[in-house]
Amino acid sequence: MSSVSKDSSTKSTNNRMLSNFRVRYLTALILLPLVLFIEYLGGTAWIALITVMAVVGGLEFFMFASGKPIQGSALIGVPMILGLLLGFALDTPTIWIVGLAVGTLATLILEIARHPGNLRRTLWQVGITLAGVAYVGFPSGFLIDIRMRESGLAWILVIFAATWGTDTFAYFGGRLFGKTKLAPKLSPNKTVEGAIVGILGGFLIALAFLIVSDLVSIRNVLIVAIAPLVAIAGDLLESAIKRYFQVKDSHIAGLNIVPGHGGVLDRVDALLMVTSFFYMIFVLVPGS
Repeated sequence: MSSVSKDSSTKSTNNRMLSNFRVRYLTALILLPLVLFIEYLGGTAWIALITVMAVVGGLEFFMFASGKPIQGSALIGVPMILGLLLGFALDTPTIWIVGLAVGTLATLILEIARHPGNLRRTLWQVGITLAGVAYVGFPSGFLIDIRMRESGLAWILVIFAATWGTDTFAYFGGRLFGKTKLAPKLSPNKTVEGAIVGILGGFLIALAFLIVSDLVSIRNVLIVAIAPLVAIAGDLLESAIKRYFQVKDSHIAGLNIVPGHGGVLDRVDALLMVTSFFYMIFVLVPGS
């Protein structure tokens, strides 16, 4: 009897996994061409897409803290993210610098009023709000800035290839070969074998885009070789954040924008890190 029950449970689990995979596949099949088309258009359409991603992602981050004593302030944090994006879109750093300063001051005043005499809680609150803005806002702004630069279209495609290539190959590599847990306390489903397949696959796909875009150089090949490692680190970082806030996935209750993929942050966690990595190399490092 117990054997039959166990077999039934295993079959049920496998059916759920297959169903979830189908939903993930169909969602990707619909969204990926749309995202690529908007990225090709660039301009206002691209800025609008990134803004939606950043606002929903920011809300998800601040919602993480809803069950914690220390809570992020979406009321101030989301407008700060919008200020960042506006500054990048208009190529006017003053806008987001002033926005960050005013937002930080507003958060400080709000929390002092909410928790008078509790300086530690106030400072933690300000820190979490700024962390949410930095985690979501800056990489989103980087995506806008990179797209507006020379060869920006090609580089965004390389970033996508390195990020989602790594994620896709890691998923299938883990399903086929996964045995050794990569970080069981942070993400029990991730395996060393899956990560290795993901790193190799992400690198090869990104390299193919480099070749097609005529962007091949020793430096660029080294960068796309490192990018899959950054993608995996970004995935684990979001897992660590979710673990801290004790949530399973990032989606906002009642708002399932990316069916089969959790929330927006679950889909773009690695993208945020890889984009920041590319931006630091190409924009902020002298001579790049």
